Amino acid sequence: MNVDALYKLTHGVYILGANDHDRFVGSVVDAVMQVANKPLIIALSCHNRSYTKSIIEQTKSFSLSVLGYNVDPFIVADFGFQTSRNINKWDNVQHTAKNNLPYLTNCIAVVFCHVLETRVFDSNTLFIAEVTDCQNITEAHPLTYFDYRTSFKNEVLKFLPNILKKENKND
Repeated sequence: MNVDALYKLTHGVYILGANDHDRFVGSVVDAVMQVANKPLIIALSCHNRSYTKSIIEQTKSFSLSVLGYNVDPFIVADFGFQTSRNINKWDNVQHTAKNNLPYLTNCIAVVFCHVLETRVFDSNTLFIAEVTDCQNITEAHPLTYFDYRTSFKNEVLKFLPNILKKENKND
């Protein structure tokens, strides 16, 4: 079996946001899809080791900032290469909040959700959530996971050495 075939399934790249009582947490996700129209339901899959996932399990709410093709690669690195357990990632980016959930100021759309069901697998947790609010920010082209893997990933990886240095200073 060649699992690289799964990379051809269409996904976007998103910044997941949640509220950990007195601070915002977040991570990069790509496994999101709309699964129903009435009511508006989406499915979100998060890695089980994700701190943001653990907060969503507690609060039952999250936001999704839809990234545009022209997103600053630092944003993907900031939310993808470090954990919200130790770093306040939202301090490093321009953001705002609605419904007590963070979202990027420079995203192309934002979606707010309330979790209805959760299913835990060995590697990931699947959240089935109702969209409680959403809005378009701009009409830009969304960044797909295919775009990320084929042409954007190298730009993001350039930020990894600086993030690793910062994490080592915090140990």
